[in-house]
Amino acid sequence: MKNLFQGFRDRIRETIAAALRRTPTYAIERSRELPDRLKPRKIYLLGTPEPWSAALLCPCGCQQTIQISLLKNDSPSWRLRLNKRGQPSLSPSVWRKKGCRSHFFLTSGRIIWCPRR
Repeated sequence: MKNLFQGFRDRIRETIAAALRRTPTYAIERSRELPDRLKPRKIYLLGTPEPWSAALLCPCGCQQTIQISLLKNDSPSWRLRLNKRGQPSLSPSVWRKKGCRSHFFLTSGRIIWCPRR
């Protein structure tokens, strides 16, 4: 029985890894101010030397700008981390309460969609 569960767990990991390899990645672009036109799959970090805000186009394709606070004392606020390859991760998840209502995680530069409720 233990081998059955191990095989099942390994297959799930392989499926997730394969899906992540096919997902386009996001890159960081530092900016003093938000550009007039944002590029897809870019996260704009505003503020120097430490970014205080981030912005990106909604990954669902609706073309809406999502702006999030990176200030610890703001509510809500997010934490941005870059891995060794410079790929961004945001926590917690981003959930648009209006418009398209997208809900996703950004992990290692990739969008992980949350199931609709």
